[in-house]
Amino acid sequence: MIRHARLVCFFFSGAVFAFVAVFIASTETRAQPSNEAIWKQFLDWLPKAPPGQVPNILFDNYRALLIKNGASPEEADRQLDIVRRSHRERPDGWRIMSNSIYKSDKPGYATQPNALLVSAVEGRKPGRALDIGMGQGRNSVFLGLKGWDVTGFDMSDEGISTARRNAERAGVKINALLHTEDAFNYGTNQWDLIVFMYEPFPITSAAYVDRLQKSMKPGGIIVIESFGQEESIKNRAATAIDPGRLLAAFRDFRLLHYQDIVATPDWGGPKPRRLVRMIAERGP
Repeated sequence: MIRHARLVCFFFSGAVFAFVAVFIASTETRAQPSNEAIWKQFLDWLPKAPPGQVPNILFDNYRALLIKNGASPEEADRQLDIVRRSHRERPDGWRIMSNSIYKSDKPGYATQPNALLVSAVEGRKPGRALDIGMGQGRNSVFLGLKGWDVTGFDMSDEGISTARRNAERAGVKINALLHTEDAFNYGTNQWDLIVFMYEPFPITSAAYVDRLQKSMKPGGIIVIESFGQEESIKNRAATAIDPGRLLAAFRDFRLLHYQDIVATPDWGGPKPRRLVRMIAERGP
């Protein structure tokens, strides 16, 4: 009888333990917001962030806010991982973030034309140029002053407005269009020059490079600069380019210039970073 009572007690205790464990697990699951909710919460906060901050600073500030509001450091890191991944994959945050950056009186980016671009067009006959993700128009205005027929697009209405004002002040005409990358029509056999600087678009994708190649005229060039990071790196910048994959993607082009170097970037402040720079020419 005593042995039977002990067995009943043992099984009862085990059942209670299992119930408690399942209850805690289910409670924790319910307590954790979905990926979509985490992303929406970040988008709701983003317009309230101080203007002009580059993505890494924004992410750091958002993590600190999560912890201040009661999240553990581990939970804050978990949510920030989801935010970073969503930021790489979805364009809805870029427009808000870009508008914030271009509104600032103290921008976290260079306002002068990109040095690689300046060297690439030196002595080159002006033609039709496309500035992908033109932002505030620093490169488009420079090309316009050099006699190029420039079209640029960006998803940021604040950036496009600033680009048009900068062009007007400089006395040049540029075609500045408010478009997402997916919506823009690159055309066929259109461009003598394409500018690609610090953009989150899939520049190492074979399909995207084919799209660019078809849009270029024979002998046209593409000028590329951005942060250099392998795709295997966790929390890599959305604008980072894997150097090895970049070379592979442009293997059908003639390589005019290539650097995988540590230098001061055009974005994110004066601290030297690993950059990848390339000038490639479309064949006949």
